[in-house]
Amino acid sequence: MEYASQNKIKQVTKLKQKRYRKEQQQVIIEGKRLLEQVIANGIIPTEIFLLENSSYEFSGSALFWLKQHQLNKLSSTQTPQNIFGVVPTIAPKIKAKRILLYLDAVSEPGNIGTIFRTAAAAGIDGIILSEDCCEIWNPKVIRASLGTVFSVPSEIHSHKWLFEQEAKIISSSLHHSNDLFSSKLPTENCIIAIGSEAFGVSEDIIAKTNETVHIPMTTKIESLNVAVAAGIIIFHYANQLGQTK
Repeated sequence: MEYASQNKIKQVTKLKQKRYRKEQQQVIIEGKRLLEQVIANGIIPTEIFLLENSSYEFSGSALFWLKQHQLNKLSSTQTPQNIFGVVPTIAPKIKAKRILLYLDAVSEPGNIGTIFRTAAAAGIDGIILSEDCCEIWNPKVIRASLGTVFSVPSEIHSHKWLFEQEAKIISSSLHHSNDLFSSKLPTENCIIAIGSEAFGVSEDIIAKTNETVHIPMTTKIESLNVAVAAGIIIFHYANQLGQTK
């Protein structure tokens, strides 16, 4: 195993920027737990970087040692971990469409990642992101998802795509909506639309929605975090289908 050159570090560090991730179709992931989760999902790193004199048993990737100052350059966290991997940005395509989730302009990386992790736990068929959602290859999204952005099927589509689907649209809304817990899973395919905390689901989606639902709450709080709300809604419908059994 050899030390990473300064040129190598320079090239890999560029992947911290969205435009280079898109251009190279690769991303840096950080930490042994996350790296092993990604490998378990069948995604093989092209390169693995370790703090000097560390060891890691994996034969499928090129291995490089890092000096401490190089490690700090690669890290996107305040407390850098000792291992990094460069992995291809490959998301599985959606095949089944019994229950899909449509995220409308959800921009906070931690929320996107948490929603992916929850969707994986509930067995949702896939996640559709509107074109103005946060990029799923943002390192914060990947960390919050615990690597499930590599295993949960996902695609990016406009509202027009949504309206063209042969599926019942269920939207989360605080206005003129049904109690979530009285809502039944439709017999046909369905797409659950979740909007941002600031603006909710877009009006053009609401106008074409088959059913709007809200999570009943006390008057002590106005709204829930979008990832928490999405989790409650996802499991409500997934449990009716028996996805989580």
